[in-house]
Amino acid sequence: MIEAVFAACLQQTLMLSLAVVLLRAARPLLLRQGAGLTYAAWWLVPALVLTPILPRPHAEPLQVALTAMRGTAAVGLTAIPTPPATGTASWLALWLGGTVVMLALQAWRQWRLAGFGEHLPAGSSPALVGLLNPRVALPVDFEQRFKPEERELILAHAAVHRQRFDNLWNLLTALLHALHWWNPLAWWAARRLQADQELACDAAVLVSRPTCGPAYSRALLAAHGLEPSVAPVASRWASTHPIVERIAMLKHPLQPSRRAVVVMGCALAACAGIAWAGQAATTADTSGPHLKLSLLVAQQVGDRVNHLTLALAGRQGEAMRLDNPGDGSDGNPPLALELTARLVDPGKVQIDTVIWEGRPLAVTARPRLVLKLDDPGMVEHIESGSNRRVSLVIVPSLAERP
Repeated sequence: MIEAVFAACLQQTLMLSLAVVLLRAARPLLLRQGAGLTYAAWWLVPALVLTPILPRPHAEPLQVALTAMRGTAAVGLTAIPTPPATGTASWLALWLGGTVVMLALQAWRQWRLAGFGEHLPAGSSPALVGLLNPRVALPVDFEQRFKPEERELILAHAAVHRQRFDNLWNLLTALLHALHWWNPLAWWAARRLQADQELACDAAVLVSRPTCGPAYSRALLAAHGLEPSVAPVASRWASTHPIVERIAMLKHPLQPSRRAVVVMGCALAACAGIAWAGQAATTADTSGPHLKLSLLVAQQVGDRVNHLTLALAGRQGEAMRLDNPGDGSDGNPPLALELTARLVDPGKVQIDTVIWEGRPLAVTARPRLVLKLDDPGMVEHIESGSNRRVSLVIVPSLAERP
């Protein structure tokens, strides 16, 4: 279970990093189409991050395509490897511990900002605060710092944030940032997304008010040095990125064309589709050897014993299941086994076992063994409060590929 969670986190990191690298590479091209399209391109991050949890067909799409192109059935895909069991729990605990610290810090910032209500301290930036019913919070020196026309533009800017549900984006950004706190790309992405968010709102306001460019610039300059409202569910007027970038954009507040929007939508869908198709199922490490497990299964209820001898074979990391070797007709309860074997050291095999018993079947034990190749090992489970005993003798060995 721990290995599966750690592998899923690594896969999420890979998808997040891939999305951020693609956005960074495409940024010069996106900026030519306007700040609005650049901000919308961040949809690529959730699109790729969600691909690992999407359902997968029985035959991997990329494998089918390569097979058709090459005319051969011997095409393999590289899956994200399952992390080794040694030290996985410690690394996962460190990862999730950092996530908890980040979430606690974000929660404290949100609580601190919410405590001010609609009147922020002097020297603070105006902000749109809240998720379901966001409100505009203004500093107590708002009217002294900004002229009437500037105040109107700031409120229009907050209205664009509300219409675009930008606080929801900020919350999702904070959650991903907390989960991937150790990844430098996540830190860059969090800052860049919020900067693009402000640029897109500036552009939207000026497209609807094309003659207000000088007043908008004065409002930005008047906000220079204000304390930004740093909280996960808040959109602010003053930002931490250089004000020069926002003022330079005011000279060219481009509205993206319909063609550019369609092209970008198709590009996002294509990137997500390729990322989804290129991910093989991570339940098995297809690059490793095949393993064979020779089993002696013994079920005992009182004085009655039922034996079963068989062998299972499969790729390392692949779950091998044996369903209901006993049907209950001989007095033994139904039993099902699932065994997952992988090489952990040269000549050693880790075997994770799940035992189901009863009618209906329920998990009764999850034993783990680490055995040398061709050496037997034994698992024995006695159900508490009953006279039922399940014994497994397991001998792992290398098997030829089918």
